[in-house]
Amino acid sequence: MQPFQRIQRPAVLATAGVLLFACLRVAGASALEQTDWQLAQYRTDTGMTDAVQSDPPAVMRFEDGRITGSAGCNRLMGSYTLDGDELQVSEDLATTMMACPAPLMAQEQAVTGALTQTATYAVDDDGLTLEDAAGEPLLTFTELESSPLTGTIWQLTQYNNGHGGVTGVLPGTNFVLMLSADGQMSGKACNTYRGGYVAEGSEFSLEGPIAATRMLCQEPQGIDDQEAAYFAALERAAAYRIHGDELTLSDADGATLAVFRAAGPGA
Repeated sequence: MQPFQRIQRPAVLATAGVLLFACLRVAGASALEQTDWQLAQYRTDTGMTDAVQSDPPAVMRFEDGRITGSAGCNRLMGSYTLDGDELQVSEDLATTMMACPAPLMAQEQAVTGALTQTATYAVDDDGLTLEDAAGEPLLTFTELESSPLTGTIWQLTQYNNGHGGVTGVLPGTNFVLMLSADGQMSGKACNTYRGGYVAEGSEFSLEGPIAATRMLCQEPQGIDDQEAAYFAALERAAAYRIHGDELTLSDADGATLAVFRAAGPGA
């Protein structure tokens, strides 16, 4: 996992309103919150510019006073406050430090700057618009439809290694998870596996042990350890959430156990 860095903003941007972030709370859910918003356009010196296509796409989510997501390159997180249609995003946004192609880096810089200039927001049938203090658009988004839990091929991208950390999968490995509506689980790691599960609301747990073939896998090096940690992560799962095409399994304390990307519909 990439380390996070703080994005420094000029001191002149600090206002009395920003100082309220530490003591204000989000009053309640709004049309803005609990939705995955995919970036459509962002403002530059020449006007509104279409978002650069990226994989994964640039998606933001506002929930419980926290903004998370990506501008198409690095992951970002920060805090926000709401008061009616007024929206303030904290200046201390944090991002990972991965290098990306120049167009994505330019987009990311523009988007993070625009977020901290946001004064109001509007949600309509076309999506979400973030506006500056003069009511001019800074960023526009469309609602991102989430992949369904069942009937989707979920490809593992990150997993808890059992030592307190979440790490990316080994290059050359392709672990997948498939969940059917009748409570059956199947997939492929080093070995093929199957089992049962229960999902209700945001709760998720396995029902019974995982049954797997016993093939010894030698390539790439470390795949057996990855499989063992992955199975252990599945067995500890207590909750799930889906943001767009990303599925995250977590334990009872909210710690991330496994992260998947939707690879397509299941058979």
